[in-house]
Amino acid sequence: MKHVLAGVAALSLISCQSTGPHDGSLGSAPRSCSSEADLESVAATVRAFYDALARDDGAAVRGLTTETFYAFEIGKRYSGPELSKLIADAHASGRIMQWNIGTVDARIDCSVAFAAWENVGAAGTAARLEPRAWLESALLVRREGRWRIDMLHSTPKDPRK
Repeated sequence: MKHVLAGVAALSLISCQSTGPHDGSLGSAPRSCSSEADLESVAATVRAFYDALARDDGAAVRGLTTETFYAFEIGKRYSGPELSKLIADAHASGRIMQWNIGTVDARIDCSVAFAAWENVGAAGTAARLEPRAWLESALLVRREGRWRIDMLHSTPKDPRK
């Protein structure tokens, strides 16, 4: 019990504490340890990530993600290098993927952010490009003053809606 209490005390000392009132909700309003600029930076990080994938720029993807990044995509878990290779190989085989990131709804608590958005685009070949839409979310962490994606989840949007 003594070790548990010591652990809780240590965590409370090193965790990010908000000085403002907190009602338990995850509202998108900036808290005392985040700002409007952070909301914009989170959205810019998400958009830059997709831009890097579209260019097959693995180095840029690595710079926008953590070393432990993973993504749930097409029913499988991929590491950053695996996801970059999956997209680059698809491009090399003639597949086209167009991504258009909608409004990014970000919830920030100091050095951790949750973001969600709708991605409307298309996928296929030049001869048969079909409209697609995905519902996506990501967990981002602030490292060395920059937001980096730690986890990404993408699921196809129900085409009936």
